[in-house]
Amino acid sequence: MRYLVATLAVLATALWLGGLVALFLFAPAIFKAFGPDERAIAGKATSTMFVVFAKYQLVLAGVALIAAFLGYLQRRTGLLIALFVCFALATIGAVANNVLVIPPMESLRLNGESTSPQFKKLHGISMGVSLGITIAVAIAAVLLPAACRALLHPRRDDSLAPSAA
Repeated sequence: MRYLVATLAVLATALWLGGLVALFLFAPAIFKAFGPDERAIAGKATSTMFVVFAKYQLVLAGVALIAAFLGYLQRRTGLLIALFVCFALATIGAVANNVLVIPPMESLRLNGESTSPQFKKLHGISMGVSLGITIAVAIAAVLLPAACRALLHPRRDDSLAPSAA
């Protein structure tokens, strides 16, 4: 069970962080590739990318949270609590983006208002929330090797204590 939990945590973190970094790299590249004359096409392409990733990210968030929680049940360490907190903060941001930011942005874009002040404000909020999510998941990624080590290779004095494994 510990190996499954560690594997799920690593996969969810890698896919989540990789996807976030890809969004930050690809969205501007799409607008640059299409140029100012085809801004609407670039907007539609990036919008589709963000909407799909928003849903995908929620699945990864769920897997990451469950893995961190199950890991904590196996080895009750502060490191696994910190990992869970990072995933929880990132999940809150992902849910907020999914529920509060992306739907009104999509509505404005579909109504041809992607240059409006309201759209620009929502876009800024989305970028800030996405940056926060990225930072939280990156911190989780830094904690993950030590968390996996604690989960998979307990200290000798831990082996004397009763275990849930």
